[in-house]
Amino acid sequence: MVRLILLALIFFLGYTVVQALFRKPPNARRPSNRTREGETMVQDPQCGAYLPLSDAITAKVAGTQLHFCSKKCRNQYRKMNK
Repeated sequence: MVRLILLALIFFLGYTVVQALFRKPPNARRPSNRTREGETMVQDPQCGAYLPLSDAITAKVAGTQLHFCSKKCRNQYRKMNK
């Protein structure tokens, strides 16, 4: 009986430690769409990466201005959306 209680206590403590390691801190903020320097961040529609607007490769596709992280993503997007 004592072994069972000790086993349950060890399991509970292990579970608590694992939960504490993967818990978000209470002051965690949602990601902003601006960099620390205040530049707007844009999302690549092909791969989903976020990057500063000044680093983005811009292309007009079907009348819409889009921003890509690389020429490869831009070309793949154009190929898929013809």
